Amino acid sequence: MKWLITIIFWGITQANAQTSAEEHIAKGNEYYKQQQYDQAIDEYDRALQINPNNSIAKFNMANALYMQGKRTEAMRVYTDVTNTARENSFRSANYYNKGVVYTRQKKLEESIEEYKQSLRLNPDDQQARENLQKALLELKKQNQQQQNQQQKNQQQSSSRMNQRQADQKLKELGEKEKETQEKVQQSKNKSTGGSGKDW
Repeated sequence: MKWLITIIFWGITQANAQTSAEEHIAKGNEYYKQQQYDQAIDEYDRALQINPNNSIAKFNMANALYMQGKRTEAMRVYTDVTNTARENSFRSANYYNKGVVYTRQKKLEESIEEYKQSLRLNPDDQQARENLQKALLELKKQNQQQQNQQQKNQQQSSSRMNQRQADQKLKELGEKEKETQEKVQQSKNKSTGGSGKDW
């Protein structure tokens, strides 16, 4: 199953950068495109020092953190963006990216919720819709596997109990046969007079 794992990136170019915060975001974006994530994060951080509520700087910083494999830190920043951003398309992209991170962490229930939030804000997001469907199918498959494993474990347990019961019955039968043979032997000894001599 191929996941649509795409980190949505919010761009500002040097051409439309109006303030120094936006200039740092534009520089960060250039570093990001060159996969120089440390430098990109530094630029986004400079933008946030100028404007701590700049959602684009936070969002792109979270993306850069994610690309570095720092998923916990990225999730913290994404959550901050979710709580502060106002524009629906931007918030939708943020939820989508959180869904991607959860998908990579195999946290399907959480990723499903994030994709749903993304679609509530942007119902036309085809990637979010496809990832949601795949996550739902994967979760259903996972649940079926767990059910099958539980049934298998119950059958094995039941089979072990049946084997134990069968072993117990065999043991009981063996003891009864031994008792029967002893009685037969005692009966023979009584009928032969019990002399013990064999002529």
